[in-house]
Amino acid sequence: MVSYALKQAPEIVLDVPGRDSQKQRQKALDQLLDKINEDETLRSKLADGASHNDLIVVTEQVPVIPPKENEEPDNSVEEVKTLVQSIVGYGFMRVKMEQDRYEAQSVLKEFEAIFDPEIELTEETVADLKKKSKLLIGYAESKASFGDVRSNAEQSRVRLQEILDLERSVEES
Repeated sequence: MVSYALKQAPEIVLDVPGRDSQKQRQKALDQLLDKINEDETLRSKLADGASHNDLIVVTEQVPVIPPKENEEPDNSVEEVKTLVQSIVGYGFMRVKMEQDRYEAQSVLKEFEAIFDPEIELTEETVADLKKKSKLLIGYAESKASFGDVRSNAEQSRVRLQEILDLERSVEES
């Protein structure tokens, strides 16, 4: 799944199955066209139109929970929603990382052809590997941010537990 935001309207997020490509961007623009037809404000905001170049790939962002020092946990519904989103976002990222890791391993094996003198190397093979290298780069980028997302999810889990324990102790009173 790839998500796109618009330069002119960053609050609009368009989700399209698959990876970033011209085809996915076209599908996102088709979704945008439907939204423009339904929303007068959006229509005026995008009076000049939108193109593939106006779409920005949105990476999975998990809300950061700032730690509260010397404060009782806030058990508001909004805080619980944010904490749960953080934990679920981590879960989705973990699943995606496993899928991407599997694909990256497959591509990495294909890269071995470059070093194997037994295999005839063609320009087409190298061009294909260059395209597939984007998978490796994407995996590396996801892996680099994975630790922060995990840490944030763990903090969210602790905060959520504090809220639930607080509610449990209020019910027991």
